[in-house]
Amino acid sequence: MRYQRLFETAHDGILILDASTGRILDANPFMTNLLGLSHDELLGKEPWQVGLLLDAERSRATSGALREPGFIRHEELFLKSASYPEGIDVEVVSNKYQEDGGPVIQCHVRDITERKRADLLAALYVDELAAADRHRYEFLATLSHELRNALAPVANALQILRLEQEAASSLPNRARALIERQMTQLSRLVDDLQEVSCIDSGCMRIQPGLVDLREVVQRSVEAVMSAYAHRKHQVFVTLPVEPIWLEADAIRLEQVVVNLLSNAANYTQDGGSIVVMADRAQDRAELRVADTGIGIAPEMLPRVFDLFVRAESARDHSRKGLGIGLNIVRRIVDLHGGSVVARSDGPGAGSEFVVSLPLVSSAA
Repeated sequence: MRYQRLFETAHDGILILDASTGRILDANPFMTNLLGLSHDELLGKEPWQVGLLLDAERSRATSGALREPGFIRHEELFLKSASYPEGIDVEVVSNKYQEDGGPVIQCHVRDITERKRADLLAALYVDELAAADRHRYEFLATLSHELRNALAPVANALQILRLEQEAASSLPNRARALIERQMTQLSRLVDDLQEVSCIDSGCMRIQPGLVDLREVVQRSVEAVMSAYAHRKHQVFVTLPVEPIWLEADAIRLEQVVVNLLSNAANYTQDGGSIVVMADRAQDRAELRVADTGIGIAPEMLPRVFDLFVRAESARDHSRKGLGIGLNIVRRIVDLHGGSVVARSDGPGAGSEFVVSLPLVSSAA
């Protein structure tokens, strides 16, 4: 009687099969609900006839295995029934033993659809981690390439200085200027490496103080645009007369503006336009950096702030970026309680980045 109750109340489907014929002798209520058939409709049928083990070849193999002695586990089988017309994944665990009427096979049938879905999600997550690792390798490869590119002209310039150090010509001065430009680029790469390390370890911190956003913008424009003077960009800066007070880390905030301006200058053709605007928008400060550059494809817009991500058009256009500047921008803006969004009408249509930060009500 006790075992009968277990049979009737089990949360797995249970089938009792004749070991010699493979036909169903009994089924518990859970199994009848699973198959959407009455108890009488199941009796005398083989499992494949009632929606279990639909694949004929697998059905024969499984049915044969069911008749072997001992416990057998069969996974990744498929059940399709009136209750589940689209089908579900099941696992069957069987055991052969003797009853009064002869040998029987007891099959426990369990729905593993959710488990398989979880396994699939786990597999996708593993793939994402593998992709992240690939991006890191790409980053290291790009970095070494960038460093070599930056060091080669420095070495050449030093050679020129050695050859021309006593000559009364402008070559040494031009060589020194080249060294300075390349050293600036090297310093930026090293700074980016340090930032990546800090981001990965979660150690990025801010030291807030009272900051006028206008001053940050002015310093950043002077620093970046002088480095890109040879590109002859038209730069338009619009700032209000009154201060835009923020409770912010001035160095980190300047890093945000510099990265956005460098990004605009890097991906805007020679002679193109860059517009920088800062103003108040209710209780927020709003910084906009827009350009007439290569633009961003719609499918890339949601990913432009991800680490190591660059559009293929950006890769083709310039080799200076490592794909981490915009990620650093987002991290710093987040730490300040702000937000940043990217906008573009597509390739060739330019880009705009909008940073929003909380205002300080008073500078007192």
